[in-house]
Amino acid sequence: SCYGIAIPKCVSASPTAAPTDAGPQPTDSPTLSPKPTSAPVIKTAEPSKAPTPNTFFCGETYQDAEQNCFTATPCPNGVGCPAGESCYGIAIPKCVSSAPTAAPTDSGPQPTDSPTLSSKPTSAPVIKTAEPSKAPTPNTFFCGETYQDAEQNCFTATPCPNGVGCPAGESCYGIAIPKCVSASPTAAPTDAGPQPTDSPTLSPKPTSAPV
Repeated sequence: SCYGIAIPKCVSASPTAAPTDAGPQPTDSPTLSPKPTSAPVIKTAEPSKAPTPNTFFCGETYQDAEQNCFTATPCPNGVGCPAGESCYGIAIPKCVSSAPTAAPTDSGPQPTDSPTLSSKPTSAPVIKTAEPSKAPTPNTFFCGETYQDAEQNCFTATPCPNGVGCPAGESCYGIAIPKCVSASPTAAPTDAGPQPTDSPTLSPKPTSAPV
């Protein structure tokens, strides 16, 4: 026969068995994640400055230093020469430039029989600004009958920065000592300005206005 059961236990679903998998269990210590690394710093190299050409070389005499300036010991500060040699400033252009090299064997690409013409692009006008003036280069070359004459009288001797232009009987020498690079000393001023008087000069008293 069919019966209707009114008690709550028969209305709910039948109980299930306890789960066998309890899920992940907590660990004794937390797992640490790796620290993020910082971005690498890339340093760029600073531009190099143009080298200052050397004009001073060692030699037993001035002529020896001039003829062998490409192989002689340089002395840009006026010191550092081997025993028996002195430092001389060479005024001729060949000793300022680098040593000559042999002619190249590869002549490079040759021109074609007819050039390939391409249309010229129109460019925006270029506005040139005035370049800043450079500091003057001090002269270290002076004329004299001998090197010692040019050195002792460098303040009054004829300058020859390009190695030429000396009076008859004199030659151009490079002077390596600092005194000849700086400006010549000036004499003390002869006019000391107005001097104080023995007694002050009194100005006349102003007259009163007429009544």
